[in-house]
Amino acid sequence: MKKNIIIFIVVFVGYLIGNSIYLQMTKDPTPGKAKRLPCQKKVTTFERGFNNEDIKTAQELLKSGNVIFTSKAEKSIYAKSKLFGYISLEDTDKLFQEQLDKYIVEKKVQNKKLKVHYNIYENDVKDPGKKTKKSKLYAGYVWVEVRNDKNRVIYKVQIDFMDKKGGDIAQAIKCCIKSFATYNSTK
Repeated sequence: MKKNIIIFIVVFVGYLIGNSIYLQMTKDPTPGKAKRLPCQKKVTTFERGFNNEDIKTAQELLKSGNVIFTSKAEKSIYAKSKLFGYISLEDTDKLFQEQLDKYIVEKKVQNKKLKVHYNIYENDVKDPGKKTKKSKLYAGYVWVEVRNDKNRVIYKVQIDFMDKKGGDIAQAIKCCIKSFATYNSTK
């Protein structure tokens, strides 16, 4: 009887240890990172929605072409800025507008406008706050914020780009807009 109890305990403890190792190896090492879309899986992506009803309304405004956007470029401070020698904010504004236009189903002019702000951030690899090698791998990120008519943030997304010359910024912009256009927090 003692032998059976000892065998049961050893098997049970072995199961717990094995299950714990399996769960650690298969869990997402970076919670909060988005992986809904194929483009989000290629690079680090964060997204968050804050009010599904407002998001649905905003998506309808996108489909009707009632969008206004503002943009900003953040150059590196500690390291010499190089990215914006290859691409300008005017270039990214054109890319951004082209992507927005792809989601227009039927143009209907309305007084209510979708307010979108996007930012192109150049990774500052010499920033003293960046201590790990991983934090210096990406070239920068595109950050998009959508606000409702009360000027409250209803959706945010941030997608890294890797090319130091900005060659993949267009894909990051495309993915940001697709992320917003397809977002549904009730799934």
